Amino acid sequence: MLGRTSDIKPLQLVCRVLTDFFRGVPSLLFIYFFFLVLPQYKIALPSFWMLTLPVALAAAGVLAEIFRAGVNAVPRGQVEAAQALGLSKAKITFKIVLPQAIRFIIPSLISQLVVVVKDTTVAYVVSYPDLMQNARVLITNYDALVSVYLVIAVIYILINVAINKAAVYVSHKTGATIIR
Repeated sequence: MLGRTSDIKPLQLVCRVLTDFFRGVPSLLFIYFFFLVLPQYKIALPSFWMLTLPVALAAAGVLAEIFRAGVNAVPRGQVEAAQALGLSKAKITFKIVLPQAIRFIIPSLISQLVVVVKDTTVAYVVSYPDLMQNARVLITNYDALVSVYLVIAVIYILINVAINKAAVYVSHKTGATIIR
């Protein structure tokens, strides 16, 4: 976000390409890359990081754009007033613009958090022992497809309800508006 909003054109271009790349590639392809390609180059990471990093990279591209949209939503007069007071560009960004931008983007941040939680379900394709992988084992051992997936769905729903409750709490504290 900082690179995209920078006055340095080459930095803007590089950050735009990176943001678009990470936003455009599905998390599952990143996971396959980390599990199948990196080991060929003798890069060994624990399985946890081979799942966490791809999901985080995909989310980072989206979050950069969310933050950029929030920064662009701050009224231009706020920046001009800060410039008139003689504040540096860094102080304007971190003391004036970002605090206001965060209030604008809280709903988008929460929805992205829900997407990240759901993206973790793809870990089962590489046999990582997550909730979905454990469900597959239970289904195989006990032939309880519907009941196991129903319980898994309820768990994910409860996680997302908890995220929503946290979002409402944060919105009350910050004065942001969240549509329920």
